[in-house]
Amino acid sequence: MSKENLISDTALNDPATIDGLKSLIDKTAPLIQAGRFDNIVDLLSLVSDNIAFLDEAALQKTTKIAEEIMALGWTGGNAVRMANAQTEVLKNPPGLLKLMGSLNDPDVRRALHFFIGTMRIIGRQMKND
Repeated sequence: MSKENLISDTALNDPATIDGLKSLIDKTAPLIQAGRFDNIVDLLSLVSDNIAFLDEAALQKTTKIAEEIMALGWTGGNAVRMANAQTEVLKNPPGLLKLMGSLNDPDVRRALHFFIGTMRIIGRQMKND
């Protein structure tokens, strides 16, 4: 693009664009002067390269994993908040017999089974390392 075409471009003649470019230059000048702007360009290149190499299936798999992690965080946080609220209203902690009696609750057994299964998998992975 020639200098005349660049100057005649309507976007570059817009005062808001000129003000925005001046602001961008002011903000990036210290990065450019210190040579740190190169790191930002390298990071953008790395992200761009990885996006270019991802096929549709890999992108969907990555997105699904991110969604599952967010759902797990939300579910876990919710469970902790609810359990904390229930525990705060107790005057005294339950005794051993009461705790043993809670094993009759199917939800408690389901959660214990999940916890024990998770620990089993972690132990198996630790053994294989």
